Amino acid sequence: MDLIIGIVTIGLLGAVLGTLLGWASKALSVEGDPRVEEISDLLPGGQCGQCGVAGCAQAAQAMVEGSLSADSCPPGGRSLALTIAGILGVSLGEAGDDTSYVAVIDESQCSGCMRCYKVCPFDAIVGANRQMHTVISHICTGCKLCEKACSQGCLSMEPVSTGLNTWQWPKPKQA
Repeated sequence: MDLIIGIVTIGLLGAVLGTLLGWASKALSVEGDPRVEEISDLLPGGQCGQCGVAGCAQAAQAMVEGSLSADSCPPGGRSLALTIAGILGVSLGEAGDDTSYVAVIDESQCSGCMRCYKVCPFDAIVGANRQMHTVISHICTGCKLCEKACSQGCLSMEPVSTGLNTWQWPKPKQA
């Protein structure tokens, strides 16, 4: 009998506390700017820190607040900057470089020092210690962190070559 009373008491206590937590989550919720989540979803999500902020969610918040410009994400490139500027209702000014880059490793020079592998926030570089490394080009965002980390100079950033998988319809010229 004591066991049944204990189970019922715990069940009632759980139901009351669950109801209170449900009410509190609705009554005490704080509405945020929906643009923050929209911009955060657009950002690459690599938490590379090249924009000067710790992560992509913080960068989205700073962009909405106006303390970070819409073109501050190097891996996103010009097209992401234009999309974010459209969401924020700001202009970027003169058209910049819209070229996408990808890391390329000269495999004959690579000694497998792992420096590029360790700094890649997108896991686009594969290889093992003291073994040749290579880049998975469709994952690489061209953030250039690996190029800075490579002490041997065997890694370079090259424009993405136009092929069947990378071709995009050209943008219309502004009149």
